[in-house]
Parts: sequence; structure tokens; C-alpha cells
Amino acid sequence: MLNNPSNEIRPATTANNNQMIYWDPQTLTTPSISRLDDETKDPGGLWSVGGSTTVSLSGNAGTISEKFSIITTLSRHFGTNINPAYTDILLIICGFVSGLVDGLSFNAWGSFSSMQTGNTLFIALGVSGQPAYPAYLWAKSLIALATFLLSNVIFIHVSRALGPRRRSTLILSFAVQTGCLLAAAILLQTEVTSPKPEDPRAPIEWMQVLPIALLAFQAGGQICTSRILAFDEIPTVVLTTLLCDLLVDPKLTARGWSANPKRNRRVGAFLALFLGAMTAGGLSKVTEMAASLWFAMGLKLSITVAWCVWRGESERKGDVEG
Repeated sequence: MLNNPSNEIRPATTANNNQMIYWDPQTLTTPSISRLDDETKDPGGLWSVGGSTTVSLSGNAGTISEKFSIITTLSRHFGTNINPAYTDILLIICGFVSGLVDGLSFNAWGSFSSMQTGNTLFIALGVSGQPAYPAYLWAKSLIALATFLLSNVIFIHVSRALGPRRRSTLILSFAVQTGCLLAAAILLQTEVTSPKPEDPRAPIEWMQVLPIALLAFQAGGQICTSRILAFDEIPTVVLTTLLCDLLVDPKLTARGWSANPKRNRRVGAFLALFLGAMTAGGLSKVTEMAASLWFAMGLKLSITVAWCVWRGESERKGDVEG
């Protein structure tokens, strides 16, 4: 023990460097440096009880982890290939849409939007100046055919680039088709294009070209989808080869629904297109022309939504995608 100048005897401790250090009891009660465990002077922010960041950081990490998990699940969901089973039902609905669209197009403007066989004939007749009425029918048919061919090239190449049967690719394809039908319906609803059937002897209304081109463009997406899903027996836009294949099928009269699926699809596609055209004719009598396009747009939108929840290719019963 040593005496300090104040004649008080204080305990001594030995530091690592063998020096004697004297502690003043007053400094222990009123230290000049804040204690590390002084919670009253602890700053806010990320610090939690006792100056620990464990709770806050783990909470943020949990939130980030959950967000990352959701993004990963969605990415996997929309990036997977869809299971083609039962997608023939959606293609048959597309055939009904073709009936609606062509029933309206031919009845109102004298040309087809989906069935390019008829348009090709009109173009060929136009070379010889036939028919005399309506005027410039060949021009509208030529625009419809050219747009249809262009849409085939665009849809098939974009699909190949993105993955033809990928869920996101099919959603994008049918979203574009839905958008075309929506735009055509708006043109008629707002009377940018005349909402009344064309008078064959009146001068051509060139604004008709806009809805005709939009309808032809979306039709190209339909037939490309039938090829992507490998349902060649449901072309969705034409019936000639469909009927021929149906009648030459050696199992045409096979009994049972499951005995001949291709026959069933062909019959379904034929009836769907026929009923679609009949519906378009009926709607034109009781309401405005745009009603057929609104109906067709609603069906295409439903198919677009269906692709969002359709079973993935890797899924099996009891499995959860993700």
C-alpha cells in the first residue's frame, strides 16, 4: 500500500505493464466516460435492449428472406412450361372466337379476318376487277392476308426466342391478342370506324382497315398456339382441312369418348366456330356491332388468366409448384 498526496490509503492494482494504478472511489460513482451498459444514453435506431442489434437485424433479414422467396417462387412459376393436357379446350374456345370475329368482319365489311382462303379468292378476283361491289374489296382482303402472315412470323419467332410453351410466353401471346380485340372494339364503340354494316355500293371507308388488321393479327397468334401445343387438328381459324381429316379418319365411328380424341377435338372445333359465327349474326340483330368484339375480347382475356394458373409441366397430383 502507498500513500497519496491526500494522505488516504487506497488499493493498488497492477497493470499489464507492471505500473501501479490508483483508483479514486469518487470516479466510480461519477465516471467521466459513459458505461457501455448505460441504456439511458443509448442512441436509437437499430439498437435494441442492452445495445444489441440481434432482434432488429434478424427481423430485417427475415423480411428480405421472405421477399426473396416470393420472387423466386413467382419466377419459377412463370418460367415453367405448361402442361399441355386439356389445353385443347382453350383452343376450341379460340375457334369460337374466330367464328365471332369472322362473322362480324364479313357481315360488316365484306372481308374475312381469320379465314385467309376467302381473302385469297377476293384478291384473285380483284385482279380481274371482280366483284364490282363492294369497291376495293381486294384491298381490304390483301391487308388482312398480309397482316395475318406478318403476325405468324412475329408470334412464332418471339415464342421460339422466349420458350414456346413457357407460361410467361403464352400469357404474353394471349395478352397481345386480347389487346388487339380490345382496340378493335374501342374503334367501333367510339365510332372511329362506322358501327354500322357497310353499304356495298357506297365508297369504301378506309378506317375499316384498322379493325380488320387488328383482328387478322390476333388470329395469327391463335394458329401459332395450336402448333406450339401440338394440336394440329384444331387450327382454330380454318375448317376445310379439319373437315377432310375428320371424314377420312378410319376411327371416325369408334365408340366411346376416349376411343378417338382427335375426332372429338375436330368435331368440337367445327361446332365452336359454327356457333361463334351464328352468335355474331344474332348479336348484330339485337345489339351493336361492337358487342361481338367485346364478347370475343372477354373470352381471350379469360384464356390469358387461365394460363396464369394452368398446371405446370413438372407438376403431378399432390405436388405443389414452387
